[in-house]
Amino acid sequence: MLQLIIEVEDSGIGISKADQARIFEPFVQVGKPATQKGTGLGLSIVHEYLQLMGGSIVVESKQDIGSLFRVTVPVQRVEEAEVMSSELAQEQVIGQEPGQPDYRILIVEDQLENQLLLQRLLKDAGFTVKVAENGAEGVEMFQSFRPHFIWMDRRMPVMDGLEATRRIRALAGGGDVKIAAVTASAFADQREEMLAAGLDDFVRKPYRPAEIFDCMTRQLGVHFVRAQAAQTTEADSALASSSLAKLPETLRRELTDGLILGNTEQLARLILRVEQQDGALAKDLARHVAAFDYLPIINALETVDTHNKEATP
Repeated sequence: MLQLIIEVEDSGIGISKADQARIFEPFVQVGKPATQKGTGLGLSIVHEYLQLMGGSIVVESKQDIGSLFRVTVPVQRVEEAEVMSSELAQEQVIGQEPGQPDYRILIVEDQLENQLLLQRLLKDAGFTVKVAENGAEGVEMFQSFRPHFIWMDRRMPVMDGLEATRRIRALAGGGDVKIAAVTASAFADQREEMLAAGLDDFVRKPYRPAEIFDCMTRQLGVHFVRAQAAQTTEADSALASSSLAKLPETLRRELTDGLILGNTEQLARLILRVEQQDGALAKDLARHVAAFDYLPIINALETVDTHNKEATP
């Protein structure tokens, strides 16, 4: 597995040893207060995203000499034919082509936010979906639900994804189901371990919706109906319409905080609250959050808040 290393170095005032241990925490700023700008969230967001990608960020610094930030991200070499065209990358799956079987999909995942986002993607695409919260529950549910495809998280309490896969493969019909791992790991040795346990494929966290559907096309042969990006502008405009303005101010504020912090668990819970008031808006929010496309939501929320302030006498 290849490693992409990015280094950013300066010749500034440097960072003390004590501060180096704190700078990746939310809302932490170091140095003299008079020179501080922003909110202290940038490095914490970068740190969280890199962890989700299986990467890391470290700092080396000497006071009065400067600092060096080193980002390491696992990457994989691909052939030109494997690279999705920019046109296809902008397409949104809106359903399945006519004549497809009624595929049953099982999600085995312990994290609520990942359950909700993946479940939303698959249900919107027309699949019948059930969720298990750990590997043991997934093995039990396989026997009653008989899914055609399983999305299997690798790390879970009670029973991990590898052991659950081995047990499912040993059951009647277990050799026919397609099983793909959802994992933050991208290292070659762990990939081989997953395939040896009986997994057919894997997608790395954080994933984009296109990667989920591409994997299902590879493994199941399912074909999807896609909408061009230009056709999704109606959904985007809904974010800036009166729909968001109808949400309670406290809920809008919590959404903004969750987006800025990149807190996916908090966002999943907030989208459930939005769904109780506006199902269409919740669907639009979930689509953006699943693609880590936070900026349109933040901009729309800021537009609503600005309009409310201008309307207040």
